[in-house]
Amino acid sequence: MFGTIVNVFAIILGSIIGIIFNKRINQDIAYSLFKVLGLCVIFLGIIGLVKVENTMIIIISMALGTLVGEIINIENKLEIMSGRIETVVNRYYKGKIKDGFLTATLLFCIGSMAIIGTIKSTLSNNHDTLYAKSILDGITSVIFASSMGLGVMLSGASVLLYQGGISLLANFIKPLVTAVPDTIPMISGVGSLMIMGLGINMVFNLKLKISNMLPSILVPILYAIGLILWRSAVS
Repeated sequence: MFGTIVNVFAIILGSIIGIIFNKRINQDIAYSLFKVLGLCVIFLGIIGLVKVENTMIIIISMALGTLVGEIINIENKLEIMSGRIETVVNRYYKGKIKDGFLTATLLFCIGSMAIIGTIKSTLSNNHDTLYAKSILDGITSVIFASSMGLGVMLSGASVLLYQGGISLLANFIKPLVTAVPDTIPMISGVGSLMIMGLGINMVFNLKLKISNMLPSILVPILYAIGLILWRSAVS
């Protein structure tokens, strides 16, 4: 969990800096930087797809996961939750919470660095990937918080819960990775597609429901489990 704690601290520190100096940051410049960060997010998504080989599973994962997400309507539930958080926080802080919370949570949680970095940190005590992610998230938090406010800092709690959950599940994932080496690349590929979608939202002001795509991350895991069971049955 050490790498995750460093990551959360970087988000909180970056958000505090962005909130404190928001009036000194030209909003036109902040807007331009926001768009540039969106392009960088798309670039990170493309990089994450380079090493993906089993594209068919990625496509199926996105289709099935999004179908489930749309039926459950995760996006709406997250908006309701963030709206309630905004209502509570607004008793002490006047400003919008929801947009910053949702955008930052999706950006910081979805993607190969969050998944692979947390697994490496947990299983091999190698925190390098999460350290790199912490630097990126910290810089992003400064820009986001300067224009989107306190919600960006509150996304640190989402990162703690999300990456903490991955840490707890790491021992479950380990035998899958050993038996089906493509498990992590497939998960990363799905996450990278969602990262690209988030970047497209940021750059083009679209409303792709990235939250409703979240179940897609579970499909490669179910595929790996099914493959292991099939091999066992055949042998």
